[in-house]
Amino acid sequence: MCSGVEKMDNETLAVRCEGVEKTFGEGESQVFALRGVDLTVGFGEMTMLVGPSGCGKTTLLSVLTGLLNSSAGYVEVLGESLHSLSKEKRIAFRRKNLGFVFQQYNLLPALTAAENAAVPLLAAGIDRHCHRREQRGIDQTGNRRARERAALGALGWPAAAGGAGARGRA
Repeated sequence: MCSGVEKMDNETLAVRCEGVEKTFGEGESQVFALRGVDLTVGFGEMTMLVGPSGCGKTTLLSVLTGLLNSSAGYVEVLGESLHSLSKEKRIAFRRKNLGFVFQQYNLLPALTAAENAAVPLLAAGIDRHCHRREQRGIDQTGNRRARERAALGALGWPAAAGGAGARGRA
């Protein structure tokens, strides 16, 4: 491992993986998507994952976020060993701690950007008609700007974030 790994203890690491491998298929048709990946990312670090198409970037991100299980190695995110979590607990961990922006965006074209950002809140069981609407003085007419402000408020963003930039279609 590189010298940077030795200087960081587990309390300063957001991500740690050691010897991570991911294979697809079996026997002679087995393909290694990842082979012996070691990576550490400290809290507050900006890390970019770059490389040519097909080199395993998306596979690594999928393993680091628990969307895929690694075939070998160790993965720890925010102090939690992903291997030790059941499928249900990994889903809950992702929902609570991680965010995704996919290459294909996977957005619903009929919704605004703010409404698309709020979709995970519905998946988390947060009532879209919760009391935050009344607390923030947002009108009850259901107009697009009110829905945007409600969605942004539910995400914890200031009401001012509902300006022109947030009104754009996703």
